Amino acid sequence: MKLPALLHHTLVFCALGFQSSSAFFAPLQRAALKGELKKACERKDVDKILGISEELKKLNPTTDIRKEFNKLEGDWKLDFTTAPAQEVPDDDVTGVKTFQSIDTKSGIIYNIIDRGLPEKGLKIAVGAEATRADRVALDFQTIEAFNDSFPKKVTLRFPPRNFFRTLSKAKSVLTGNSFDEIEFKEIAHFDIIFLDDNLRIQRNSEGNLFVNSRIELLKMTTE
Repeated sequence: MKLPALLHHTLVFCALGFQSSSAFFAPLQRAALKGELKKACERKDVDKILGISEELKKLNPTTDIRKEFNKLEGDWKLDFTTAPAQEVPDDDVTGVKTFQSIDTKSGIIYNIIDRGLPEKGLKIAVGAEATRADRVALDFQTIEAFNDSFPKKVTLRFPPRNFFRTLSKAKSVLTGNSFDEIEFKEIAHFDIIFLDDNLRIQRNSEGNLFVNSRIELLKMTTE
């Protein structure tokens, strides 16, 4: 065998070996980092959480959320966020439970603030649509407020997206710019940093990081 051919086969063999090694070690790396992340969330170690999230981003098994949107299905509790407490109550401080229930078939995310449901709490319905490989566009639809006194339930509806679409198109005409449907939908969104069977890390359009873990067998009590 000529030297160039031998060299070629050697390089191919090494490349295949490297790919096999990467495929073998990636799950181990993910498991180790997820364990570290859980401990960091318990300590609320912000710098550690941000660093591990960036490491997990490189090992994200979900490469295209448009094709794997169903992986979001289910109920998720919030382990950590950089969002202010005014927007997302801290469970440890307030005793208020916050979680999400996602129905991928209907494309709805329910953000739930449980102050003693079904008597007291909020249920916010948000439309969700995967628009890029790592992005989910959001469309806020309704807020349901539950009370232990009259009225027992109040439903508030956000203006429909078509209303804002019409305004955006009119602005585009007046300014001489073209209307971009995807850009319009992504005014509110979150980007997937990491997503597997039991962990989801995302960053929203305001730049806040959210770490969520899957809740098994959660029974909804708001209906």
